Amino acid sequence: MAGPTLRKRQLGMELRRLRDAAGLTREVAADEIACSPTKITHVESGRNSPRKAELRVLLQLYGASAEAHAALEELRLEASERGWWSTARLPEWLAAYVGLEADAATLKALALELIPGLLQTEAYARETHLLARHMTQPDEIDRQVAARIQRQKRLTDPQPLQFSAVVSEAALRRCASRPAIAPGQFQHLIDRASLPNVDLRILPFSAGMHQSMSGSFALLSFPDETLPDAAYQEYAVGGHVIDEQVIVARLGRLFGALRDQALGADESLVLISELLTSTG
Repeated sequence: MAGPTLRKRQLGMELRRLRDAAGLTREVAADEIACSPTKITHVESGRNSPRKAELRVLLQLYGASAEAHAALEELRLEASERGWWSTARLPEWLAAYVGLEADAATLKALALELIPGLLQTEAYARETHLLARHMTQPDEIDRQVAARIQRQKRLTDPQPLQFSAVVSEAALRRCASRPAIAPGQFQHLIDRASLPNVDLRILPFSAGMHQSMSGSFALLSFPDETLPDAAYQEYAVGGHVIDEQVIVARLGRLFGALRDQALGADESLVLISELLTSTG
């Protein structure tokens, strides 16, 4: 069964479709339930769910059938459930991504400076939070690290996430500068790369300049095309989910080009093994 984040976005997409079919603006919908147009935007984007009474009024306004009303009320109830990440007190921008990650069928990630969260050891994750003092308060570190480790269960689920990562050699070299955590992290990468659902490629310095030097990103696809593909970009003080399909498609082509530019899977493991030997 899909999780609450996926259901919330499905509900929002259907409400937008019904509003567009009725030829109504967000402003008209907002007036009907006495809220701001921004709230309608948040509902339609899947950021928030409407209350039961609000959904009923909106569906009446859009001329939806009784069958549609029953189906969307069931969807609203499922969307109102709480995922495990809701108790982790993650920043809102990160919780939005984690909810999508929990429902994704495939994930493709380009990582330039950091080893991807799904492939981090607890020690490495803790170190990154200690360094990001502008983002994580000391009393929040344990909870943030635990949430990151919890996310990794997607790789070993009965129906595991299909994960493809292109990781810059820079992320490995920066890790190697921390002898206390590097050997464990490099061995963990080797172990994870042995999973049939994990494809790990290293983008070496020898590849020179590349097309995404300005930043990392992730691409998510969902089971049975229940939602359009989405992308996610993180920066020094936050992150955001990208729904615009033109941009998502462009990032998809970019990921393919970078994967082609990276070392093969076996060559990537050789490089990681060499670093493990030099730091172990």
